[in-house]
Amino acid sequence: MNKRRREILTGLQPAVDFAMRASVQRSIDDVPGLAVHERVSAQVPAEIMIYGSIGASMWMDGITASDVAAALKEAGPGPVNVRINSGGGDVFQGIAIHTLLARHSGIVSVYVDGLAASAASFIMLAGDRIHAARNGFVMIHDAMTFTYGNGNTHRDAADLLDKVSDNIADMYAESAGEDPAFWRAKMTENGEDGFWYTGQEAMEAGLVHELVQLTKGEEADEDEEVAARLAGWDHALSDRARAFVNAHRVPEVKDESPEFPWDHSKVFESMKGLFA
Repeated sequence: MNKRRREILTGLQPAVDFAMRASVQRSIDDVPGLAVHERVSAQVPAEIMIYGSIGASMWMDGITASDVAAALKEAGPGPVNVRINSGGGDVFQGIAIHTLLARHSGIVSVYVDGLAASAASFIMLAGDRIHAARNGFVMIHDAMTFTYGNGNTHRDAADLLDKVSDNIADMYAESAGEDPAFWRAKMTENGEDGFWYTGQEAMEAGLVHELVQLTKGEEADEDEEVAARLAGWDHALSDRARAFVNAHRVPEVKDESPEFPWDHSKVFESMKGLFA
């Protein structure tokens, strides 16, 4: 681990502590979208699947830092494959999950199976090697929140949002190159709609190291599988991602995922939570 990486993780520690205190301890089997497949030998990676929103809601249907800590404990020391299909969620829980994965003692390989949006896009960066489906999607944007109160409350919230967003931009810069200002500009380019990359574009931007290697015969099947995974996040998808899903005629998937703050028509249970 290089010096800058260590400095970033040290700077993120207060967010990790906050997220861990805010998390409720529970069995992995009780966490929707989280699964662990144990390694069959010391050389074979264990697998952790993050296939849900980040952060617990009042329905306890999101994946928290404590959940991932328990998953890593169950996986044990050694290599771990982390598979992601997530629209993101709580920014502090996302930072904590990133840090837990980055500090794991074994090699962490991340696979974007469908969507790595918002908080999931920087959880993704914890991988020593990051892979993506060719037609998967990665989305980045500024941190967002809702506030209620007087001018001082809103100004304080804006200052905190800028600080959090600068921190996230630094994570992209450390992993993909360029400087934090470049990534902050990308994060704000499309406002709350976020900046979207296909897997191919994410690799060209340096966010992903390589695409999942498929033969020509496998590509069509993989596209169908990716579209099926994305269909569950329809309310959060960009027009291009939605067009990809529609083009592959994915059977309708009932959307039971939580709402995300880039959809302004929704009401959130926590009016002061930070999301990314």
